[in-house]
Amino acid sequence: MLKFKESGFLRFFVEHKTAANIIMILMIVVGLLSIGRLNKQFFPDFDIEVVAVTIDWPGATAEEIDQNIVQLLEPELRPISGVKKVTSKSIEGNARTQVEFVYGHDMQKGRTDIETAVSRINFPENAEKPKIILGEFFDTVTRIVLSGELPLSELRIKSKKLKEKLLNSGVDKVDILGLPEEEILIEISQLEVAKLKLSLNEISKLIKSETQDVSGGSFADGSLRVRTIGEKRLVETFKKLELKNSSSGARILLGDVANIKSSIKKRSILKFMDGKPAVEIWVRRSKTSDALKVSENVNEVIANSQDVIGKQINIHTYNTAANLIQERISLLVKNGLSGLCIVLAVLFLFLSRNTAIWVAFGIPIAFLATFGVMLVSGQTINMISLFGLIMALGIVVDDAIVVGEHSSYLKNKRNLDYNKAPIVAATRMSMPVISAMLTTVAAFIPLFMVKGVIGEIIAAIPWVVCAVLVASLIECFLVLPAHLAHYDRSSKDQSRFRQWFDKKFNSFQEGAFRKFVTATFNYKYITFMTAVGMFIISIGMMSGGRVLFSFFPTPEADIVIANFKMHSGTTKTQTTKMLDNLKVGLNKTASEFSSSPDLIKFKMSTIGSRTSFSNDSTPSSIGSDLLGSMVVELKTADKREIRTKDFIKAWRKNIINEPGLDNLTIRAPSGGPPGRDLDVRFQGDDLKTLKLASNELINIARNIPGVSSLSDNLEFGIQEKNLRLSEKGQSVGFSIIGLGEQVRSAINGSIISLFPKGDEEVTVRLKLSEDEQNTDMINDLRIISPRGSSFKLQEIAIINETLPFASINRTNGFREVTILGDLFPEMMNTAQARNFLMERGLPEIAKKYNLSYRFDGKDLEQKETFADMGTGSIIGLLLIYFILAWVFKSWLRPFSIMIMIPFAFIGAVLGHYLLGLTMSILSMFALLALAGIVVNNSIILVSTIERRLEDLRNQENRQANDDEIINEAIINGVVDRLRPVLLTSLTTIGGLSALMFEKSLQAQFLIPMAATIVFGLGITAFLVLVIVPSMMGISNDFANFVINIKRRF
Repeated sequence: MLKFKESGFLRFFVEHKTAANIIMILMIVVGLLSIGRLNKQFFPDFDIEVVAVTIDWPGATAEEIDQNIVQLLEPELRPISGVKKVTSKSIEGNARTQVEFVYGHDMQKGRTDIETAVSRINFPENAEKPKIILGEFFDTVTRIVLSGELPLSELRIKSKKLKEKLLNSGVDKVDILGLPEEEILIEISQLEVAKLKLSLNEISKLIKSETQDVSGGSFADGSLRVRTIGEKRLVETFKKLELKNSSSGARILLGDVANIKSSIKKRSILKFMDGKPAVEIWVRRSKTSDALKVSENVNEVIANSQDVIGKQINIHTYNTAANLIQERISLLVKNGLSGLCIVLAVLFLFLSRNTAIWVAFGIPIAFLATFGVMLVSGQTINMISLFGLIMALGIVVDDAIVVGEHSSYLKNKRNLDYNKAPIVAATRMSMPVISAMLTTVAAFIPLFMVKGVIGEIIAAIPWVVCAVLVASLIECFLVLPAHLAHYDRSSKDQSRFRQWFDKKFNSFQEGAFRKFVTATFNYKYITFMTAVGMFIISIGMMSGGRVLFSFFPTPEADIVIANFKMHSGTTKTQTTKMLDNLKVGLNKTASEFSSSPDLIKFKMSTIGSRTSFSNDSTPSSIGSDLLGSMVVELKTADKREIRTKDFIKAWRKNIINEPGLDNLTIRAPSGGPPGRDLDVRFQGDDLKTLKLASNELINIARNIPGVSSLSDNLEFGIQEKNLRLSEKGQSVGFSIIGLGEQVRSAINGSIISLFPKGDEEVTVRLKLSEDEQNTDMINDLRIISPRGSSFKLQEIAIINETLPFASINRTNGFREVTILGDLFPEMMNTAQARNFLMERGLPEIAKKYNLSYRFDGKDLEQKETFADMGTGSIIGLLLIYFILAWVFKSWLRPFSIMIMIPFAFIGAVLGHYLLGLTMSILSMFALLALAGIVVNNSIILVSTIERRLEDLRNQENRQANDDEIINEAIINGVVDRLRPVLLTSLTTIGGLSALMFEKSLQAQFLIPMAATIVFGLGITAFLVLVIVPSMMGISNDFANFVINIKRRF
């Protein structure tokens, strides 16, 4: 009689069920305490390895900023340790440089290094002090809009009060958009300037000298201080300021020669809602805050805000993340519960009632323990981690199924008693189950290796699955055997259904299935080559375009943004008319889609800037009269029949272009990792050459099927007049610097002072009167010479007109133009668009203009991700091989198991083809997970075959090397393992099948992952039962062949 091995450690937990129950209770308590503390959000948080340096230089052109600030700054920043990329953007009056560090770099050290580098640079005298900002993650919670027939000053007061209430409620970051900066404007005419015989700069210095506080020092051993008070903050105090004495001795006050008033800065960004002035409050949370809790606080503040904002102000919210988060979490939870029901049905179908109950009981225990691991590791509840939990729903019971099913087998077929069978089952299955868990973890290593934003988003899946596997391992070895031993004693009193099902299944198992396995094993070479042929066909379907690929699809957006720019020389009135045309086109579009009532939930216009929903964007108060935008929020995708792409197409068709329109783009911002589908960069020195190359490439790119929102970031700015001193100007004592300062003061004004007002700064500015600036006054502008004489500008300077660029972009020191576009993934993916451009002349354009080019955005992200996955896959496969070699004590046996990994691709391609899905990077991640699951089935199967082989060889009158013994062991082992292979496969398939057939648009981007695992596992579960035995037979034939060769020699 065979003697079964038993583990003393496992026997302890079976004999002392209290110890097992203590472990179970601890796992449950940890989970219950953790689940309420896990933050809830849409996508996982990700770090931003970026430090920004911004420098303001009022009045300077983009070219001046680039030459005098950026070209000094970048060479100091690029050599800093850990810097990956340096990008700069120069616009009128401002330079912004972003330093991106390699993934995982110490950002505090990076900021310190940048501060040191910046301190070594001598910037222009009039440039403001550099601002160095460490990039931080802030996620949008909602956007609040206040609007009404009120002056902006009133909206300013109300919005700031509401901001304070929001911050006091626990909101991490609140920014106000569309609120122009205040200033005190001192306007003086050229006639008065000439009378005073002073330049604007000299007048500015006189005013400054009378309006600043000056420290007088201290005396009496420091116990008293003296301070001269001169700072002025009110219009009336400036009016009474004495400027100089006239020749008759009379006092000349500033109010006598200048118009002094409170105003807002020119070219401010203004927002409107339904034609009324509006202010937008951007509410964001930090990484440590729960999006739903913050949203609850915001809603409470809004509900109680009537006493703050009053009845005349309307309050609206849009882009509220909590609504989407709740909908999508509920959606996945619903699918998870549906999957759980299917898993339970499969368990009760194949296992006895009590065994099924205790196996199923391990699911909530393992999941609760996983919540504790998620909390400790910094994970959150989001779309990706919930998918990981759903994926693990079927995997989590695999270990328990193997132990529970083998325990039933030992009780029913080997007649072991109830206490001994679970111990023996756990002991015998410990090595296969542990090795299966290790190989699954190894299969997920490529996901841990992916760096950058994609890596941080997707890392939730391996973290969650690995945590579930460890929790499941603890439960199935330390808790489950005790429950089976003490509470599973009724298997002999089986129900009629159980007896009927087992009889029918055993009949199939020993009849048709055994014949099928025997036939495929006897024709093992044909069996193997058939599988290889299926694999080749799958590759052909991908390469032939039968199954498309899209890098990272995201849920359908509910937000649509229209941005436009007018040609240089157009007026603000024309920009406003173009904005009106957008509104008319929008109303017409809404009427066309009357079958979907209340399609448009929200709309708001902006003049002075484009609208961007990037979380890392910094609100700016400096605008341009050439820019305008409109943001529209539609009903949630599942509650409307109109698709976003159809809405955009109809809106674009209904817009009448205003004369002077340069470009118009309408697009829906997508979630997930940053980067556009189409992103091509030209690098060179000459901006005009870069623009010509960009225009040529855009003309080619328009022919890409499914392309939209094509544009570049090298745009012409406002018409510019260049000045050079004439001979007369030089002869009367002018210098180019002095001339430039007087012209800048006349046009942009001279800043007298800045003083705080609440959380803002108010500028006091001296400039020429508005009436004189509204005419083409540049030629007749009065300039005061160093000797006090007055000249017209055209008398002392040569004036030329040019059309400069509004912005200049650099990357790693090189001037750059970026061509951007969106793709419709069902028609064209990023890789295909890249090939399209390469074949249609991109290299020739670069060569023609002597430029370099590269692809960025999703194309670069895709390359880096695949490179990381490639490295991780090699490491993962090596680890799987070494684990298998250790378990089976053989260098060759692992190949019989690992041969199944590539065959998972067959099912993945078939599933995408049958369901009409587009394969994505998420599908690739699911393939890696599938590799671990497939290997698990193979490990258990091979372990069973080897155990059967050992039993047959231990029988009397059997030859150890007899091929018949090996063949019999292989066939018997496959037949024996049919039930557990079906069980483990069907539970995983069942857990994900509900999600795979989900119709909600919010879950569409996750369905390819589910289809990959469901179809891949369905195909490989079948192939495991025929390919693994065939490979074992082939390896046995090869071993015999080698032995025969050796015998001959």
